[in-house]
Amino acid sequence: FRQCKLLLDETDWVTVGSTSSPTNVNSCGLLAYISFASSATRPDVEQAAATLLNLPILTSGLWGDGESRTVSISSTLMAKTTKDPAENDAKNPDRKPESDGLKCSIAIVPQANLISKVKQQGKSIQYHGQSDKETGRELYEYFCECIRSKLLEMQCEIRSEELPKWYTRRRDYLSELDLEQKRQRQKHSKTDDNKQSSPTPDIPPQDIFRDGSKYSSWDENGFPMKDANGKELSKAATKKLKKIYDAHCKRHDKWKEQKKNNDDDSKSTNGDQNKGKTTGETGDNLAVKPPQPPPPMQWEGSLDPEFCHVVAGSFGKRQGLEFVSDMGPFVHSFRV
Repeated sequence: FRQCKLLLDETDWVTVGSTSSPTNVNSCGLLAYISFASSATRPDVEQAAATLLNLPILTSGLWGDGESRTVSISSTLMAKTTKDPAENDAKNPDRKPESDGLKCSIAIVPQANLISKVKQQGKSIQYHGQSDKETGRELYEYFCECIRSKLLEMQCEIRSEELPKWYTRRRDYLSELDLEQKRQRQKHSKTDDNKQSSPTPDIPPQDIFRDGSKYSSWDENGFPMKDANGKELSKAATKKLKKIYDAHCKRHDKWKEQKKNNDDDSKSTNGDQNKGKTTGETGDNLAVKPPQPPPPMQWEGSLDPEFCHVVAGSFGKRQGLEFVSDMGPFVHSFRV
């Protein structure tokens, strides 16, 4: 587009692109509608943001002029190596002259109904496969952050400037958080595997083999006698299960004894332990600290609108829109 007006929070209009004339050929913008499937992940969102910036789908010239070529947002911005066009000639002799003064902009619009399917030979439409609203909101906000992050890094690289401190702190914090979450997922995965092979000691022994998908008959102690097809278990299978059963009985008896001792101790010492303490200061809570939020984003004053103006529609609100375009191809649709 040359100029785009987007309604934010159903109250305020914001204009991106050319602010003087809606047909200013020195303005080139991209209007992106985005939706998230129920299977979408944060890595998918990161890939989608990179794809949007790198796809050569923009044309700066007029439709059908026979001269304009398709370019990407990234290549258009990288063609301007400095703020000064005279320095551009010296630093990048292969650049395209039309990129001098070309104002790039991106308007992002959340549009959940992109994920839909026509039913009954075109008589109805179903919106299956969408992410739930809260997940969609989180992914949308993350997508907008990814777009701005990549543009800010590009801006600082082109202008030979350092990244803002708030940005590097936030990036490092989120990177460490992602690593910690990955470690926790791996830890829980191993725990789940162990749970599958060894039931927790609080489960009564008569219940550990009560799985109708594996067995069809049990004795009075809950020990399996026949498999799911009604066939008696072999001696080898019975011996293996008996070993698991006996080991679990010992673990269960030990668990019951410990539980009884803990209950007795709790009754006798509960009053003394909590005396003089205020709410939230008892037990292990003293050592638990709530997770700290990441450093806040400060795009205003960091990402220069003259470098690339980015505006994001309000999630869950009506998306009022006006835009002017004389370029083409007009529409591209793709999934990531």
